[in-house]
Amino acid sequence: MIASAWSQSLSLDATLMLNVFLVALTASASTILQVGFFSHLGFPWSTFSFPLVVVTYGVMRDRPLLSLGWSLVAGFLLDLHGFLGFGAETAALFSAFFFARFLFRRVLTDSGSGAIFLLGAATASCHRLILWSIDAVGALFRGAPLVFDLSSSMLLSPFRQGIVNGLSLLLLIRIGAAFRARFRKIFLSHETTPIAFS
Repeated sequence: MIASAWSQSLSLDATLMLNVFLVALTASASTILQVGFFSHLGFPWSTFSFPLVVVTYGVMRDRPLLSLGWSLVAGFLLDLHGFLGFGAETAALFSAFFFARFLFRRVLTDSGSGAIFLLGAATASCHRLILWSIDAVGALFRGAPLVFDLSSSMLLSPFRQGIVNGLSLLLLIRIGAAFRARFRKIFLSHETTPIAFS
Protein backbone atom coordinates (compact mmCIF):
# COMPACT_ATOMS: atom_id res chain seq x y z
CA MET A 1 0.00 0.00 0.00
CA ILE A 2 2.87 2.36 0.87
CA ALA A 3 4.64 1.39 -2.35
CA SER A 4 1.48 2.13 -4.35
CA ALA A 5 1.09 5.56 -2.75
CA TRP A 6 4.78 6.27 -3.36
CA SER A 7 4.50 5.28 -7.03
CA GLN A 8 1.42 7.49 -7.45
CA SER A 9 3.31 10.40 -5.87
CA LEU A 10 6.23 9.86 -8.27
CA SER A 11 3.80 9.73 -11.20
CA LEU A 12 2.20 13.04 -10.13
CA ASP A 13 5.63 14.64 -9.69
CA ALA A 14 6.70 13.45 -13.15
CA THR A 15 3.48 14.80 -14.69
CA LEU A 16 3.96 18.15 -12.97
CA MET A 17 7.58 18.39 -14.13
CA LEU A 18 6.53 17.51 -17.68
CA ASN A 19 3.84 20.21 -17.62
CA VAL A 20 6.33 22.79 -16.31
CA PHE A 21 8.82 21.80 -19.01
CA LEU A 22 6.19 22.04 -21.77
CA VAL A 23 4.99 25.46 -20.57
CA ALA A 24 8.56 26.76 -20.41
CA LEU A 25 9.40 25.33 -23.84
CA THR A 26 6.30 26.59 -25.66
CA ALA A 27 6.40 29.99 -23.93
CA SER A 28 10.07 30.42 -24.82
CA ALA A 29 9.67 29.30 -28.42
CA SER A 30 6.59 31.42 -29.12
CA THR A 31 8.07 34.52 -27.45
CA ILE A 32 11.29 34.20 -29.44
CA LEU A 33 9.21 33.75 -32.60
CA GLN A 34 7.18 36.84 -31.75
CA VAL A 35 10.21 39.02 -30.98
CA GLY A 36 12.36 37.74 -33.83
CA PHE A 37 9.74 37.50 -36.57
CA PHE A 38 6.23 38.82 -35.91
CA SER A 39 7.37 42.13 -34.39
CA HIS A 40 9.10 43.04 -37.68
CA LEU A 41 5.97 42.54 -39.76
CA GLY A 42 3.22 45.06 -40.36
CA PHE A 43 -0.24 45.25 -38.84
CA PRO A 44 -1.85 43.01 -37.59
CA TRP A 45 1.10 40.67 -36.93
CA SER A 46 3.18 43.28 -35.14
CA THR A 47 0.44 43.81 -32.54
CA PHE A 48 -0.30 40.12 -31.97
CA SER A 49 0.97 38.78 -28.63
CA PHE A 50 1.33 35.04 -27.96
CA PRO A 51 1.81 35.54 -24.19
CA LEU A 52 -1.27 37.74 -23.79
CA VAL A 53 -3.52 35.37 -25.73
CA VAL A 54 -2.34 32.31 -23.76
CA VAL A 55 -2.53 34.13 -20.41
CA THR A 56 -6.15 35.11 -21.15
CA TYR A 57 -6.90 31.62 -22.46
CA GLY A 58 -5.62 30.14 -19.18
CA VAL A 59 -7.93 32.46 -17.26
CA MET A 60 -10.94 31.34 -19.32
CA ARG A 61 -10.08 27.66 -18.90
CA ASP A 62 -9.52 28.10 -15.14
CA ARG A 63 -5.87 27.14 -15.45
CA PRO A 64 -4.11 29.87 -13.46
CA LEU A 65 -0.79 28.01 -13.32
CA LEU A 66 -0.67 27.98 -17.12
CA SER A 67 -1.25 31.74 -17.20
CA LEU A 68 1.28 32.45 -14.44
CA GLY A 69 3.87 30.17 -16.03
CA TRP A 70 3.54 31.95 -19.36
CA SER A 71 3.65 35.34 -17.63
CA LEU A 72 6.89 34.42 -15.87
CA VAL A 73 8.74 32.79 -18.78
CA ALA A 74 7.53 35.11 -21.55
CA GLY A 75 7.92 38.17 -19.32
CA PHE A 76 11.53 37.23 -18.54
CA LEU A 77 12.39 36.80 -22.24
CA LEU A 78 10.59 40.01 -23.24
CA ASP A 79 12.44 41.86 -20.47
CA LEU A 80 15.75 40.75 -21.98
CA HIS A 81 14.66 42.32 -25.27
CA GLY A 82 12.74 45.33 -23.92
CA PHE A 83 13.72 48.92 -23.26
CA LEU A 84 11.73 49.64 -20.08
CA GLY A 85 14.09 48.02 -17.60
CA PHE A 86 14.19 44.49 -16.32
CA GLY A 87 10.91 43.33 -14.78
CA ALA A 88 8.60 45.68 -16.67
CA GLU A 89 7.20 43.10 -19.09
CA THR A 90 6.86 40.48 -16.35
CA ALA A 91 5.00 42.93 -14.12
CA ALA A 92 2.74 43.96 -17.01
CA LEU A 93 1.89 40.33 -17.86
CA PHE A 94 1.16 39.47 -14.23
CA SER A 95 -1.03 42.57 -13.94
CA ALA A 96 -2.83 41.60 -17.15
CA PHE A 97 -3.45 38.13 -15.69
CA PHE A 98 -5.05 39.50 -12.51
CA PHE A 99 -7.05 42.03 -14.54
CA ALA A 100 -8.34 39.28 -16.87
CA ARG A 101 -9.17 37.05 -13.90
CA PHE A 102 -11.17 39.85 -12.27
CA LEU A 103 -13.02 40.62 -15.51
CA PHE A 104 -13.80 36.97 -16.20
CA ARG A 105 -15.09 36.27 -12.70
CA ARG A 106 -16.90 39.52 -11.95
CA VAL A 107 -17.85 41.28 -15.18
CA LEU A 108 -17.72 39.18 -18.36
CA THR A 109 -19.23 36.02 -16.92
CA ASP A 110 -20.91 35.04 -20.19
CA SER A 111 -19.11 32.54 -22.46
CA GLY A 112 -20.44 34.01 -25.70
CA SER A 113 -18.30 35.28 -28.56
CA GLY A 114 -18.77 38.91 -27.56
CA ALA A 115 -17.59 38.30 -23.99
CA ILE A 116 -14.57 36.30 -25.18
CA PHE A 117 -13.56 39.04 -27.61
CA LEU A 118 -14.02 41.79 -25.00
CA LEU A 119 -11.98 39.84 -22.45
CA GLY A 120 -9.08 39.43 -24.88
CA ALA A 121 -9.30 43.02 -26.08
CA ALA A 122 -9.53 44.52 -22.58
CA THR A 123 -6.62 42.41 -21.30
CA ALA A 124 -4.39 43.42 -24.22
CA SER A 125 -5.27 47.10 -23.82
CA CYS A 126 -4.64 46.88 -20.07
CA HIS A 127 -1.21 45.36 -20.74
CA ARG A 128 -0.32 48.21 -23.10
CA LEU A 129 -1.49 50.88 -20.63
CA ILE A 130 0.52 49.28 -17.81
CA LEU A 131 3.66 49.42 -19.97
CA TRP A 132 2.97 53.11 -20.64
CA SER A 133 2.60 53.72 -16.91
CA ILE A 134 5.90 51.98 -16.18
CA ASP A 135 7.55 54.08 -18.88
CA ALA A 136 6.10 57.30 -17.39
CA VAL A 137 7.22 56.39 -13.86
CA GLY A 138 10.74 55.67 -15.13
CA ALA A 139 10.87 59.02 -16.88
CA LEU A 140 9.51 60.84 -13.82
CA PHE A 141 11.68 59.32 -11.09
CA ARG A 142 14.79 58.09 -12.91
CA GLY A 143 15.04 60.68 -15.66
CA ALA A 144 14.94 57.94 -18.29
CA PRO A 145 13.85 58.96 -21.79
CA LEU A 146 10.31 58.05 -22.76
CA VAL A 147 10.09 54.97 -24.95
CA PHE A 148 6.51 55.74 -25.99
CA ASP A 149 5.55 58.97 -27.74
CA LEU A 150 2.29 60.79 -28.36
CA SER A 151 2.01 60.06 -32.08
CA SER A 152 -1.36 59.00 -33.46
CA SER A 153 -0.14 55.46 -34.22
CA MET A 154 1.12 55.07 -30.66
CA LEU A 155 -2.11 56.41 -29.14
CA LEU A 156 -4.13 53.99 -31.27
CA SER A 157 -1.92 51.01 -30.39
CA PRO A 158 -3.97 49.86 -27.33
CA PHE A 159 -7.10 49.69 -29.48
CA ARG A 160 -5.34 47.90 -32.33
CA GLN A 161 -3.68 45.45 -29.96
CA GLY A 162 -6.99 44.89 -28.23
CA ILE A 163 -8.82 44.10 -31.48
CA VAL A 164 -6.11 41.74 -32.78
CA ASN A 165 -5.67 39.85 -29.52
CA GLY A 166 -9.41 39.73 -28.84
CA LEU A 167 -9.99 38.12 -32.24
CA SER A 168 -7.02 35.78 -31.69
CA LEU A 169 -8.41 34.62 -28.35
CA LEU A 170 -11.82 34.04 -29.91
CA LEU A 171 -10.21 32.01 -32.69
CA LEU A 172 -8.18 29.95 -30.21
CA ILE A 173 -11.27 29.21 -28.09
CA ARG A 174 -13.27 28.15 -31.16
CA ILE A 175 -10.46 25.92 -32.47
CA GLY A 176 -10.11 24.29 -29.06
CA ALA A 177 -13.86 23.68 -28.84
CA ALA A 178 -13.90 22.17 -32.35
CA PHE A 179 -11.03 19.81 -31.50
CA ARG A 180 -12.66 18.72 -28.24
CA ALA A 181 -15.96 18.07 -30.02
CA ARG A 182 -14.17 16.12 -32.74
CA PHE A 183 -12.21 13.93 -30.31
CA ARG A 184 -15.26 13.41 -28.13
CA LYS A 185 -17.18 12.22 -31.18
CA ILE A 186 -14.37 9.84 -32.17
CA PHE A 187 -13.98 8.35 -28.69
CA LEU A 188 -17.72 8.02 -28.11
CA SER A 189 -18.16 6.34 -31.48
CA HIS A 190 -15.45 3.84 -30.56
CA GLU A 191 -17.09 3.17 -27.20
CA THR A 192 -20.50 2.49 -28.75
CA THR A 193 -19.24 0.45 -31.71
CA PRO A 194 -19.95 -3.25 -31.08
CA ILE A 195 -16.98 -5.58 -31.49
CA ALA A 196 -17.78 -8.82 -33.28
CA PHE A 197 -15.73 -11.91 -32.55
CA SER A 198 -15.63 -14.70 -35.08
